[in-house]
Amino acid sequence: MNPNELNVALVQCDLSWENQEANYERVESLLKNSSKTFPGQTDLILLPETFATGFTMRSERIAEPDGGPTETFLKKIANDTSAHVCAGWIRKNPGGKPFNTVSVVAPDGEIVLRYSKIHPFTFGGEDRHYSAGSEIVSYDLNGFRITPFICYDIRFPEIFRRLAGETDIFTVHANWPVPRIHHWELILKTRAVENQAYVFGVNRIGIAGYNKSIPHNGHSLAIEPNGDFTDAGENVETVLFYRADKKRISEYRENFPVLSDRRTPESIEVRTAVRSSRT
Repeated sequence: MNPNELNVALVQCDLSWENQEANYERVESLLKNSSKTFPGQTDLILLPETFATGFTMRSERIAEPDGGPTETFLKKIANDTSAHVCAGWIRKNPGGKPFNTVSVVAPDGEIVLRYSKIHPFTFGGEDRHYSAGSEIVSYDLNGFRITPFICYDIRFPEIFRRLAGETDIFTVHANWPVPRIHHWELILKTRAVENQAYVFGVNRIGIAGYNKSIPHNGHSLAIEPNGDFTDAGENVETVLFYRADKKRISEYRENFPVLSDRRTPESIEVRTAVRSSRT
């Protein structure tokens, strides 16, 4: 691992509906085959939201405890690849409905963090089956501060702004459907530009849902702080490799110091202009 460089692998794949074993096998096979095309050590592997099951609303039946089958699988992948792995799964919640969670697992098997989605997707009924998370969690890897978010979270810029200038890389793990894929691309690029940070958005492909009615076409993106990007493509199962460079972030922020001009919302007065009445 070279200091201040990070080799990231975004795994864009189809997901078998509520079939953990099939999804474990698919991810393992993709990583094994793709490693032949990437000359070097992968440092961070990113998998989609709820990669083990798909975005199911049968959360109570599917939810796993900490250290369950999915985290056990992630530990195996991390160990086999000597990379950190960040991936989504459905986590049991003793105090209520399950959480839509991503875990970051280190090569030695340590669970570095668990982040639970702060904004359930009410439009799709997620709020009826999942509890909302309540904290943003970051971690450090090879000189980078990294913060994961999940899918619908990207529509809420305030949580990204909380860490602007501190986070170097935002990772976004999604099951983002075709009808709003142009929002996915637009919002991810905006989050990168406005926060002057790398944004890596990993999305699934394939048909989801109990009636196989919700299409996903991928477009996983690796976006630089200036908005330049690499797209994994449409409807293709692939691993997008990207090398992040800490120097590019620091130089871009120094040469174009937008973040230093920020003012907090609390410091800005809001009022409504009222026209005087005439008689």
